[in-house]
Amino acid sequence: MPRYLVTFVYRLLDFRFAELDAILDMLCLDPAAVYAPSPPEIRLNNYSHLFVDLPSEAVAVEIQQRAVLVESVLELWGEGRTYEELDASLLSLSDDFLAPYMRPKMTWSLMVAGSGKTLSMAAQDTARYRVLASIPFPGPIQLKQPQETFWLIDHVANDTDPTPDHLYFGRAITSRASRGRERVGKGDLKRRAYLGPTSLDNELALLMASFAQIRPGSMVLDPFVGTGSILVACTQFGAFCVGTDIDIRVLRGKEEGRNVYANFTQYGLRYPELVRSDNALYAGHFRQVALYDAIVCDPPYGIRAGARRSGSRREQVRPVPAHLRADHIPQTRPYPMRDVLDDLLQVASTALRAGGRLVYLLPCEVGPEAGPEEGVVPTHEALDLVCVHEQKLNSKLVRKMV
Repeated sequence: MPRYLVTFVYRLLDFRFAELDAILDMLCLDPAAVYAPSPPEIRLNNYSHLFVDLPSEAVAVEIQQRAVLVESVLELWGEGRTYEELDASLLSLSDDFLAPYMRPKMTWSLMVAGSGKTLSMAAQDTARYRVLASIPFPGPIQLKQPQETFWLIDHVANDTDPTPDHLYFGRAITSRASRGRERVGKGDLKRRAYLGPTSLDNELALLMASFAQIRPGSMVLDPFVGTGSILVACTQFGAFCVGTDIDIRVLRGKEEGRNVYANFTQYGLRYPELVRSDNALYAGHFRQVALYDAIVCDPPYGIRAGARRSGSRREQVRPVPAHLRADHIPQTRPYPMRDVLDDLLQVASTALRAGGRLVYLLPCEVGPEAGPEEGVVPTHEALDLVCVHEQKLNSKLVRKMV
């Protein structure tokens, strides 16, 4: 199979491999069979690069366009620890392989990037001349939208030593700004129409959609929808979405035109179905059928906004007269985080189709002050725990994606 080099963005480092695993699994590929043996420094240097053996270029394009944390996918043409080794690797390419790229009218560009260091313009020019001595493309150079873009990556593992540890040369499968990364910038919260104090970062919401393996036609539920950040991400991947929340004020918005729907209008996305509902009472509000392909949510955990559920805080509750119930808004009471997660798993066990995925965030304290049950991921007999990935936020708090 052709060998490709995946390069990652320097963001959310703890979730890079996990996202790629989820996408490969969605494409019916075994990650263990896809990952080619990599030099140790490539796997350990902030996971900046990864060798993969893919069955076709179409799969590489799918990864490039889908993944949030993948910067580019290169068809690997040559590599070496020195320029001499790289030259020998490139000179071994057959004429039949190079023929499609030696057309006189093919426009091209050659980009040079440093991994683990910054290269000056003079150093980049020197590197270009070295490569072009082995592969002299005859077509015209074009920096904007060329037909083919080639990359030379100068990788170092030790930032105190500028000598290359490894050099890689390859052809970009798609443009540098892949569709996956385009979605991140397009949905930046700074430009979003409707926000709240707990609106989830767009990049993280898109990443959760990848973990949930959202694809066109997927049915998705967010039982703590808030301002709709997660459903905006899922809808971009073609999902039909349903969102529920116990706070009617969040669903309705502050004023005309500033509500959850405004975010979908802003991006030209299909509207979700929104229902005011208490997730603790899901069984009483919805039919007990396995309707959803994924449940993706950011449960309220009390750092910015505490969780609430239906019910009075008084021991004895006076019944509401029947003639007043039409306009009655039920009271709410505190909702312990452990109960939130237990109810979430119970809903997932009945509402998810076979093979469906539940993806949620679980912030927890670490260190001597954390309680014995802090950070324990709950389980359910009807659900298999696929993976838990942890991101360190600060010295006292981590965020788990389950």
